[in-house]
Amino acid sequence: MKSKLGLSAVLLMLFSMILTACGPSSGSTTDATPTAGGSGTTTTGGNTSGAVPGVLRYRLGAEPQNIDPQAMSFVDEIGTGELVFEGLMTLDKDLKPVPAAASDMKVSADGLQYTLTVRDGLKYSDGKPLTAKNFEYAWKRLFDPRVPNKQYSFVAYDIAGAEDLDSTPVSDTAKIDDLMSKVGVKAQDDKTIVFTLRNQAAYFPYILTLWTGWPSRQDLVEAGGDKWTTDESGKYYVGNGPFILTSYKGDQGMTFKANPNYRPGQVKLKELRASIINDSAVAFQSYKKGELDVINIAPEDYGTVQSDPTLKSELLELAGSCNFYLGFNSTKPPFDNVKVRQAFAQAFDREDYVKNVVKGLGKAALSFIPPDRPGYAPDIQMWAFDAAKAKQTLADAGFANGAGIAPIKISYSSSPRAKTRLEWVQNQLKTNLGITVELDPVDPKAYTALLKDQTTVPQMYYLGWCQDYPDPQDWLTLVFHSSSTVSHTGWKNEQFDKLVKQADVEQDAAKRLDLYHQAHVLLVQEAPVVFLYWDTSPWLIKPYVKGAKEAATPQDHDVPGILNILNIEVAP
Repeated sequence: MKSKLGLSAVLLMLFSMILTACGPSSGSTTDATPTAGGSGTTTTGGNTSGAVPGVLRYRLGAEPQNIDPQAMSFVDEIGTGELVFEGLMTLDKDLKPVPAAASDMKVSADGLQYTLTVRDGLKYSDGKPLTAKNFEYAWKRLFDPRVPNKQYSFVAYDIAGAEDLDSTPVSDTAKIDDLMSKVGVKAQDDKTIVFTLRNQAAYFPYILTLWTGWPSRQDLVEAGGDKWTTDESGKYYVGNGPFILTSYKGDQGMTFKANPNYRPGQVKLKELRASIINDSAVAFQSYKKGELDVINIAPEDYGTVQSDPTLKSELLELAGSCNFYLGFNSTKPPFDNVKVRQAFAQAFDREDYVKNVVKGLGKAALSFIPPDRPGYAPDIQMWAFDAAKAKQTLADAGFANGAGIAPIKISYSSSPRAKTRLEWVQNQLKTNLGITVELDPVDPKAYTALLKDQTTVPQMYYLGWCQDYPDPQDWLTLVFHSSSTVSHTGWKNEQFDKLVKQADVEQDAAKRLDLYHQAHVLLVQEAPVVFLYWDTSPWLIKPYVKGAKEAATPQDHDVPGILNILNIEVAP
């Protein structure tokens, strides 16, 4: 994802989409359809004439589908939310969980209770005090079945009573009220909040860094109703983060101003301006004209950047934290047949995709977890590209040369560049399996919505997952356990579910990794998705944007160097 993802970052405005929250924005695939631009003077890279002192201008590839902290799951959604909210914990530059709105965290000897102390004097941006009770409301809201479109509740099922509450029918209000009082999140007073777990989970501090517990405020959520996140003035979307949402104009973008009540102090930036620019080619031109101050770079533009001395001097290349894949709805034919999925997995020349489609901005992937991450599995090689074996596997499935397979659609986030990339997929299937597939371009915001509901997940689709936190649980359990609320392949393997749940609570580090590895093998073997490549994350950052380039991490979302947001400034 997210997330992330994936967050993690990576933006939803990919030519596909990216699920998660803490993943970085992936310039290697950024794309969609043009709707907005900016203002400035046409120049080459390095232009400062368009700079607006104190104002950072950046790009979103589509209007976020949902920016409710307890419902969001795609990286563009998380990237917007993190500008307005701050959680009890956060990640530092080394991706370690550290206190944020909390001043400290204590863990009981049995590992089942986490007690956090909320800092003194915290306020929302409108001046109202922020207490432990606000965080209790937010975390319980994550599991309230009456809250629609929640995507990430599964991530915190380690909290006692959370899963029972989340799975209660909406109509059973008496049971909901009873379980709300019993779920393991309790503000003992205005300063102290206690989380009680149903089992040990060594990764739980990472869970406390996620957007799922950002302090949505009950009075504003209720006053705003369906519009609490999308009111044009932003009057209900009030948080405790570095910025205040001042204008929400849907697919025309949004603006933010500095929050004077931000816990570490007011940021140096006076304003953020997010423009919706679906097509990465248009965004690249806007950057060169001086209309945008930071952008992710799409593969099609990478060569131009490398050959332009000024642009190259503004380039920042980071290791990615995302895996991009072709997903199947395994509840629909022909992908309810594991042999068909395996045939597809063998039919893609990933090295060709990395070299010729994403222009080398990535690494071919045969498994899920990226290199240099806990749980990486270099020994998993079972579905390497082999057209002859792919055809034989398809024949073994009962569909020799593709005969008998009903028409297949591949859905994706619509844009000109996305069409070109999906045509590569289309050609691979035709050439290597003899299967004709139809491309199904979908409006970016609508595409996100399709992927959030099992009943609307397309037959075949392009997606990505970006790391929320560096633990195999974030990759395997969170994304592919059959009861996960995060992704919706419809795939269920009882042995996989058992292995990841055993690993989640295992206290021996070596045994834990071995259990995850066994599950990872099963995941790849059954191929509910086809892993294509792990990304890299290149940014262009204008030289007058100070404090961003030096602090950027693979986990950044819309704004590079977000962990240093207090000191980022635009000073032409």
